[in-house]
Amino acid sequence: MEDSLFADEEGQFAENLAKQAAWVMKLRSEGVQNTDVLSALEAIPRKLFLSAGQQFLAYEDRAFPIDCGQMSTQPSLIGKLAEFLQMKPDHSLLEIGSGSGYQAAVFSKICDRIVSLERYRTLADLARERLRSCKINNVDVVHADGFAAPVGDDEDDGPFDRIILSGSIERVPGFLFDRLAPGGRLLAPVKEGEGPCRLVQYDKGGRGLDEMELGCFRYVSLTPGIAAKL
Repeated sequence: MEDSLFADEEGQFAENLAKQAAWVMKLRSEGVQNTDVLSALEAIPRKLFLSAGQQFLAYEDRAFPIDCGQMSTQPSLIGKLAEFLQMKPDHSLLEIGSGSGYQAAVFSKICDRIVSLERYRTLADLARERLRSCKINNVDVVHADGFAAPVGDDEDDGPFDRIILSGSIERVPGFLFDRLAPGGRLLAPVKEGEGPCRLVQYDKGGRGLDEMELGCFRYVSLTPGIAAKL
């Protein structure tokens, strides 16, 4: 009986390794090439960031509905965003829109410190629990309005080496650029009318902001304010 249980566990372990290897190859085929980014994606058990009914699809490269009427970001896009950000081990990152917490979990393996702002208390609480279960302690999830200018000199106010907006907006608020450190980079999906968003990269140089379009992607809209419910 014990031998049978051991064989079952060994078979399950081998099956998971095979799925994980296929998962990494799939992400490569979707355009994620940086080995550090691939290692970060491989290190985070995605099923912990999915609902019970979605967990068997953890190795699918797709977005899923999450609480509060929001959507998660598909893993290959998270990988591409990490490559666009070009984070370094000593970098700090501000994330506007925590969602399930999965993106912050992946990024936590690449940079030093993350402050993630989420307008929905339900999502913020779930993200904290999931990050804690992964023993990730360099991400601070804050229930707050990501579009409110900071007041005071709290260290969570920045400046940050990198800033990412996890949903679409029509225009990046100017104060977010103020929270960006010199030489820093901000990524924002900018929506103009219907259809996909333009993912725009802003680099803060000595003479102002350099802007570059990185492609078109689909995002849900970011909403200002703290949710009155949820």
